[in-house]
Amino acid sequence: MESYTAVLDAAFNAPAAEKVCPFSPEAYASDVGSSRGSSHSSTHSTVTESSTSPLQPSSANASSEACPATFTQEIDPVLLKHSLDDRVAYLTDFLNFTSHDAEAIKKLAPAVNDIIPGLVDGMYAKLFEFDITKKVFMTRNQGFDGPLPTKLEDLTLDSAQIVFRKVFMRAWARRVLTADYSNGKTWAYMDKVGIMHTGVSPFKHQRTMGIAPLNVPYRDCALTLGLVQMILQNAILKLPEESASMQEKLDAVAGISKVIWIQNDLFSRHYIDE
Repeated sequence: MESYTAVLDAAFNAPAAEKVCPFSPEAYASDVGSSRGSSHSSTHSTVTESSTSPLQPSSANASSEACPATFTQEIDPVLLKHSLDDRVAYLTDFLNFTSHDAEAIKKLAPAVNDIIPGLVDGMYAKLFEFDITKKVFMTRNQGFDGPLPTKLEDLTLDSAQIVFRKVFMRAWARRVLTADYSNGKTWAYMDKVGIMHTGVSPFKHQRTMGIAPLNVPYRDCALTLGLVQMILQNAILKLPEESASMQEKLDAVAGISKVIWIQNDLFSRHYIDE
């Protein structure tokens, strides 16, 4: 059996897949009617509940003929800033996130699902190690009627508001593993997760119930996503061979990495002006 190092070498040293030439008839035909924006667009794309993601099938990376000319995609920074569809199109293209990645994640999701409660508990335990991240949970959320300590040292991992927040975090983690990444609703949800940490409520049910979102510095959001990525990837790589081959695990790890970095961008875009 190939060693772990050998498999990693093969995965990371493999030649990059050929892109479809934008001047080919096939590429032109596939672009007609597409909702993806470019510098040629005259209107802004808008994400709706029925919109779909520009996630490309894995076969779209292969081309039987080489492109006759070197090309550079034209990206409109204004669309990237204001259109979620265009931003996700750019992110998935840049990271080469395809249907192959989505399928690899979903295939191993059942085997990794059981670690989610522990992942969430571990994440909050880490946040409680530092006063600046723990203090965030001292603010009472509107609509939360449970007891809230008045002193930081009295706030525990079993406090009612922490238990309340863990429910959302577990739902997010399960969605990362099982989401339909070809559906725009997935990316719209992940974008709202980013918004809600800025102190703005993007979810209708939260506004209806009077539940205020968290107001968390981007620095700590990014660090937490890094921690979640590490835990998920370790859990996948530790799966027994009867559950998944090494290649399947590597594919899922790569897919998870791309998703977490996309989610990271869908946080940062609401904190920085770009």
